[in-house]
Amino acid sequence: MRHTTFRFALAPTPAQAAMLARHAGASRFGYNQCLGLVTKALATRRMDPQVRVPWSGFDLIKAFNAWKKTEEAGRLFVVAPDGTIIKQVTGLGWRHAVSAQVFEEAAVDLGRALSAHTEAKAAVRKGRRVGFPRRKRKGAAATASGSATSRATVERLAFGSVRVIPAQ
Repeated sequence: MRHTTFRFALAPTPAQAAMLARHAGASRFGYNQCLGLVTKALATRRMDPQVRVPWSGFDLIKAFNAWKKTEEAGRLFVVAPDGTIIKQVTGLGWRHAVSAQVFEEAAVDLGRALSAHTEAKAAVRKGRRVGFPRRKRKGAAATASGSATSRATVERLAFGSVRVIPAQ
């Protein structure tokens, strides 16, 4: 069997680049929000051991889908002509601007990270020690491995397993 590596250079239009950036940001947001749901549930569980902590990818998808329609995710205050104020729960209003798959994949990625942390803590996992997952920051995506020159050519935007490389 022969393995071959391919390297692709993407040349997105400005509209496509904006869409890629929107999806990458939504993925980071979904990951961080799911991590927030986990840490909040862990803190609540210290007080009440009956609280269920979403830990697997499936549980995280369900928890995020429930959260994204709540008042905490988004609301509007509408002022009527007579001066009365009405609160409208909109949920995560911009969620329709990106594919729902983005949020699901982010939740599954966090589920894998939590699973690796659990296995490392129990000394079941082989390889380097894995700590509790951290929040993802903007511009902190991993770069490609290899020489220093190849690292410099890889843009810091990672979307799934596809890396965006500027055309030479």
